[in-house]
Amino acid sequence: MNFYQILPLFVAPMFLVLLIFYLKFKFRISNYKNILLALILGMFSSLLLVIAFEFSKILNLHNIGNLRRIIFFAFVITAFSSELGKFLVLYYGFFKKKDFLGPIDGIIYSLFISMGFTLTTSIFYVTGFISPINNLLFLYIYGISNLVFAILLGFFVGLGKSRKNSLIDSMTGLMAATFFHGVLNFCILTQDYMLLLLIGIASFIISIVLIIKSLDYKPTVVTGDSKLT
Repeated sequence: MNFYQILPLFVAPMFLVLLIFYLKFKFRISNYKNILLALILGMFSSLLLVIAFEFSKILNLHNIGNLRRIIFFAFVITAFSSELGKFLVLYYGFFKKKDFLGPIDGIIYSLFISMGFTLTTSIFYVTGFISPINNLLFLYIYGISNLVFAILLGFFVGLGKSRKNSLIDSMTGLMAATFFHGVLNFCILTQDYMLLLLIGIASFIISIVLIIKSLDYKPTVVTGDSKLT
């Protein structure tokens, strides 16, 4: 393992530090109890991906010799199991908290869950423990890609909380995050870098739009300043 393979392990921590500084400035965070909890539970959410990959090895589904196997591995084995793990932590760990009022709260919690997940799974990918995806480009863009998936997931789960329509909105978030995660894996596995560029630009624009909408969204229950306490 050379320096360029180890370097991607520092991408997620870098984004994590920047995110904490931004939130401290923007939302005047008084303590980091829930943030730390989200980060730790995010790390544990990677266990679902490990289980899915071990299951694929038992059934010999990790040998991606044709297009159908690539699609199944990209969208189900890796993308769905990854996003489902993060969704379960977000929904059952933070959804019912009093400070979880709408999309912006869903995005914030989802981002830290995703960073915890990325910290763990980056090691798995670099060492080749869970996936045949050993493309160096993938390792470098994996961290920022998970931020995009987190925004998609968090926005719709938060929207469901504020509109009292959690099932449909939450499933929309889970499926949206899974779709973009699956497309990323598919592009890397098939080396379709033009599609990867296009989907990357599209997902980035969508994420920016969702963040703007979440900042402008007025929850049905108002309890004062936004805060993670």
